[in-house]
Amino acid sequence: MFDYRSLNSRVGEQQFVIERQFNAPRTLMFQVFTQPEHLKRWWAPQPYTLAICTVDLRPGGIWHYCMREPLGQEHWGRSVYREIVPPEKLVYTTTFADQHANPVEGMPEHLTTLIFTEEAGRTRVTAHFQFPSAAALSVAIDIGILQGMTMSWNCLLEYVQELHKA
Repeated sequence: MFDYRSLNSRVGEQQFVIERQFNAPRTLMFQVFTQPEHLKRWWAPQPYTLAICTVDLRPGGIWHYCMREPLGQEHWGRSVYREIVPPEKLVYTTTFADQHANPVEGMPEHLTTLIFTEEAGRTRVTAHFQFPSAAALSVAIDIGILQGMTMSWNCLLEYVQELHKA
């Protein structure tokens, strides 16, 4: 078992997987991934902030968010929930969007499956990102998805540690 501070990632032809163990119960980790007040604290990689975040947590519901750069440029995202099994699993599609949650043409959409596994009071979060093609995964990697996810999950680790101390 790896240390909870390490982020483990594996890249395949059309997918990548990242996982990390957190010193927090599974129910809390599920909330941290599904409630706007939590997502605003960690989702955007530094120096971005999550300026806007709405979550309609139901199959077919939309998670719509805006990452804002320090100089004000905005990057919108949209996820559509497919499966929700609290506190075990989340499945949703994600793509870049506009401020009205319309997908941006030419940007790859991917399917995310999050699995929350409790292990002795800690939670292992495993995230599977599936792309429709190797070319779509390549575009995502080229625009920095792995670096952004690593930075965001580092923020998540700090945030969960902060919650644990409170």
